[in-house]
Amino acid sequence: MYRDEYICHLDIFSERSDYKTLIPFLEGYKDRYGYYPTYPVADAGYGGLMNYRYLKFNDMKLYQKYGMYSKDTHDKKRINDPYFTHKLIKNGDDYVGTNGDRLKYLYKNNRGNDVYLLPSGKRKEINEENIGYQKEVIKNLSSPLGIELRMQRSIQVEGAFGVLKTAFGFRRFRRRHTQNVRLELFLVAIGYNLSKYHNKRYRITH
Repeated sequence: MYRDEYICHLDIFSERSDYKTLIPFLEGYKDRYGYYPTYPVADAGYGGLMNYRYLKFNDMKLYQKYGMYSKDTHDKKRINDPYFTHKLIKNGDDYVGTNGDRLKYLYKNNRGNDVYLLPSGKRKEINEENIGYQKEVIKNLSSPLGIELRMQRSIQVEGAFGVLKTAFGFRRFRRRHTQNVRLELFLVAIGYNLSKYHNKRYRITH
């Protein structure tokens, strides 16, 4: 995680899924600084119901893309579908599509999603809570602040990786096991921050 162009928090995880690392990563940030970050911007792998609940509970803003974010915001065929979840209108227990068709409520499945019957006979799963979070994410990320946060994250993160590869020659970890890899990562981050600090000082004094 970056703040003012410096690496302010990092960690290493053995989880294959990025999704499961968001909460322990932010808890580590809280342990280090005593508070949670207000705007923890993250890629699509980190957005999802459980993480959104956690973020809301701890008063962090939703600026984390979810898996279908790109399609929900750019796929015209999906967006214009009369049964596109984000455009459905609640009507009692049922939903109404943009074409006026009614989606009849059937039951709640074991994943906690509501199941609806479409006029075609197909069934559609909807999690109203998750849809609400997704709408909030889209609104936040498309706002001027969201665009700025995404741009800054891209510049700082990609810029840092570029510096580590070209200037530091860091392309892979030389140690094994989580604790050793974490130590190596911390040392690299310290070196990066010191280099950044001295470069800034040099520009100011010269």
